[in-house]
Amino acid sequence: MNLSDIPVLAHLPPEQIDNLVSVCEERVLEDGENLICKDVEGGKLYFLLDGRLEVYVQDGSGEVVLNQLSAPAVLGELELLTSHKRTASVRAVGVVRVLGLDHDKIEARVEAGEVAVLQAMYGVSKIVAQRLVSLSEKFVEIETRERPLGARELRNFREKLLSDWSA
Repeated sequence: MNLSDIPVLAHLPPEQIDNLVSVCEERVLEDGENLICKDVEGGKLYFLLDGRLEVYVQDGSGEVVLNQLSAPAVLGELELLTSHKRTASVRAVGVVRVLGLDHDKIEARVEAGEVAVLQAMYGVSKIVAQRLVSLSEKFVEIETRERPLGARELRNFREKLLSDWSA
Protein backbone atom coordinates (compact mmCIF):
# COMPACT_ATOMS: atom_id res chain seq x y z
CA MET A 1 0.00 0.00 0.00
CA ASN A 2 1.12 3.55 -0.60
CA LEU A 3 -0.07 7.05 0.23
CA SER A 4 -2.38 7.27 -2.79
CA ASP A 5 -4.53 4.59 -1.09
CA ILE A 6 -5.22 6.92 1.85
CA PRO A 7 -8.48 8.77 1.16
CA VAL A 8 -7.23 12.22 2.24
CA LEU A 9 -4.40 11.95 -0.30
CA ALA A 10 -6.06 9.90 -3.07
CA HIS A 11 -6.97 12.97 -5.14
CA LEU A 12 -3.37 14.24 -5.32
CA PRO A 13 -1.27 13.74 -8.46
CA PRO A 14 1.60 11.22 -8.06
CA GLU A 15 4.29 13.94 -8.13
CA GLN A 16 2.65 15.77 -5.21
CA ILE A 17 2.40 12.52 -3.24
CA ASP A 18 6.08 11.81 -3.98
CA ASN A 19 6.95 15.30 -2.76
CA LEU A 20 5.06 14.65 0.46
CA VAL A 21 6.68 11.23 0.94
CA SER A 22 10.12 12.80 0.54
CA VAL A 23 9.73 14.53 3.92
CA CYS A 24 8.11 11.59 5.73
CA GLU A 25 9.90 9.08 7.92
CA GLU A 26 8.99 5.42 7.52
CA ARG A 27 8.71 3.35 10.68
CA VAL A 28 8.04 -0.36 11.16
CA LEU A 29 6.55 -1.41 14.49
CA GLU A 30 6.52 -4.89 15.96
CA ASP A 31 3.50 -6.42 17.67
CA GLY A 32 2.66 -4.57 20.90
CA GLU A 33 5.01 -1.64 20.23
CA ASN A 34 3.53 1.79 20.93
CA LEU A 35 3.40 4.35 18.16
CA ILE A 36 1.69 7.01 20.26
CA CYS A 37 1.56 7.43 24.04
CA LYS A 38 -1.29 9.22 25.80
CA ASP A 39 -0.52 12.65 27.31
CA VAL A 40 2.73 12.99 25.33
CA GLU A 41 3.41 15.62 22.68
CA GLY A 42 4.12 13.58 19.60
CA GLY A 43 4.77 16.17 16.92
CA LYS A 44 3.87 13.88 14.00
CA LEU A 45 0.94 13.08 11.78
CA TYR A 46 0.92 9.40 10.81
CA PHE A 47 -0.23 7.57 7.72
CA LEU A 48 -0.93 3.89 8.40
CA LEU A 49 0.23 2.00 5.31
CA ASP A 50 0.21 -1.65 6.39
CA GLY A 51 -1.17 -3.53 9.36
CA ARG A 52 -3.47 -2.73 12.25
CA LEU A 53 -3.24 -0.41 15.21
CA GLU A 54 -5.14 -0.50 18.49
CA VAL A 55 -6.20 2.76 20.16
CA TYR A 56 -6.49 2.45 23.95
CA VAL A 57 -6.50 4.28 27.27
CA GLN A 58 -5.95 3.23 30.87
CA ASP A 59 -8.75 3.91 33.29
CA GLY A 60 -9.29 3.05 36.96
CA SER A 61 -10.24 -0.54 36.16
CA GLY A 62 -7.53 -1.23 33.58
CA GLU A 63 -7.16 -0.86 29.84
CA VAL A 64 -10.01 0.15 27.54
CA VAL A 65 -9.61 -0.43 23.79
CA LEU A 66 -11.33 2.44 22.00
CA ASN A 67 -10.80 1.43 18.41
CA GLN A 68 -8.80 -0.63 15.95
CA LEU A 69 -7.48 1.00 12.80
CA SER A 70 -6.59 -0.85 9.63
CA ALA A 71 -4.60 0.52 6.73
CA PRO A 72 -5.16 2.92 5.11
CA ALA A 73 -5.72 5.43 7.89
CA VAL A 74 -4.55 8.78 9.23
CA LEU A 75 -3.84 9.36 12.91
CA GLY A 76 -2.41 12.07 15.11
CA GLU A 77 -4.63 14.68 13.46
CA LEU A 78 -6.05 16.15 16.66
CA GLU A 79 -2.66 17.09 18.04
CA LEU A 80 -1.70 18.57 14.68
CA LEU A 81 -4.77 20.82 14.59
CA THR A 82 -5.01 21.68 18.30
CA SER A 83 -1.47 21.34 19.71
CA HIS A 84 -2.92 19.32 22.62
CA LYS A 85 -1.11 16.28 23.92
CA ARG A 86 -2.14 12.86 22.64
CA THR A 87 -5.56 11.77 23.95
CA ALA A 88 -4.96 8.01 23.72
CA SER A 89 -2.18 5.50 23.22
CA VAL A 90 -1.79 3.56 19.99
CA ARG A 91 0.06 0.26 19.57
CA ALA A 92 0.77 -2.21 16.81
CA VAL A 93 -1.27 -5.38 16.39
CA GLY A 94 1.19 -7.49 14.47
CA VAL A 95 3.78 -5.86 12.23
CA VAL A 96 2.80 -2.33 11.18
CA ARG A 97 4.26 0.15 8.70
CA VAL A 98 3.59 3.89 9.01
CA LEU A 99 4.90 7.11 7.55
CA GLY A 100 5.34 9.98 9.99
CA LEU A 101 5.23 13.62 8.95
CA ASP A 102 6.62 16.18 11.42
CA HIS A 103 4.26 18.98 12.38
CA ASP A 104 7.05 21.51 11.75
CA LYS A 105 7.42 20.29 8.16
CA ILE A 106 3.67 20.45 7.63
CA GLU A 107 3.45 23.98 9.03
CA ALA A 108 6.38 25.18 6.90
CA ARG A 109 4.78 23.76 3.75
CA VAL A 110 1.38 25.22 4.62
CA GLU A 111 2.98 28.65 5.11
CA ALA A 112 4.72 28.24 1.75
CA GLY A 113 1.35 27.52 0.15
CA GLU A 114 2.29 24.05 -1.05
CA VAL A 115 -0.83 22.68 -2.72
CA ALA A 116 -0.36 19.01 -1.74
CA VAL A 117 -0.04 19.79 1.95
CA LEU A 118 -2.92 22.27 1.88
CA GLN A 119 -5.16 19.68 0.23
CA ALA A 120 -4.05 16.98 2.68
CA MET A 121 -4.76 19.27 5.64
CA TYR A 122 -8.19 20.00 4.19
CA GLY A 123 -8.82 16.25 4.13
CA VAL A 124 -7.59 15.88 7.71
CA SER A 125 -9.86 18.71 8.85
CA LYS A 126 -12.80 16.90 7.19
CA ILE A 127 -12.04 13.81 9.29
CA VAL A 128 -12.15 15.88 12.46
CA ALA A 129 -15.32 17.64 11.33
CA GLN A 130 -17.03 14.30 10.64
CA ARG A 131 -16.13 13.10 14.12
CA LEU A 132 -17.56 16.30 15.60
CA VAL A 133 -20.80 15.84 13.66
CA SER A 134 -21.10 12.27 15.01
CA LEU A 135 -20.46 13.51 18.52
CA SER A 136 -23.01 16.30 18.18
CA GLU A 137 -25.67 13.96 16.79
CA LYS A 138 -25.14 11.53 19.64
CA PHE A 139 -25.31 14.28 22.27
CA VAL A 140 -28.63 15.42 20.82
CA GLU A 141 -29.87 11.83 20.95
CA ILE A 142 -28.72 11.45 24.57
CA GLU A 143 -30.29 14.72 25.66
CA THR A 144 -33.64 13.95 24.03
CA ARG A 145 -34.11 10.35 25.20
CA GLU A 146 -36.15 9.30 28.17
CA ARG A 147 -34.03 6.44 29.50
CA PRO A 148 -30.28 6.40 30.23
CA LEU A 149 -27.83 4.76 27.83
CA GLY A 150 -26.87 1.17 28.47
CA ALA A 151 -23.39 -0.31 28.13
CA ARG A 152 -24.06 -1.61 24.60
CA GLU A 153 -25.34 1.78 23.43
CA LEU A 154 -22.31 3.54 24.89
CA ARG A 155 -20.01 1.06 23.13
CA ASN A 156 -21.85 1.65 19.83
CA PHE A 157 -21.54 5.41 20.34
CA ARG A 158 -17.79 5.11 20.96
CA GLU A 159 -17.36 2.94 17.86
CA LYS A 160 -19.32 5.38 15.69
CA LEU A 161 -17.38 8.34 17.03
CA LEU A 162 -13.97 6.75 16.56
CA SER A 163 -14.56 4.84 13.34
CA ASP A 164 -14.27 7.79 10.94
CA TRP A 165 -10.51 8.25 11.21
CA SER A 166 -9.76 7.71 7.55
CA ALA A 167 -12.54 9.41 5.65
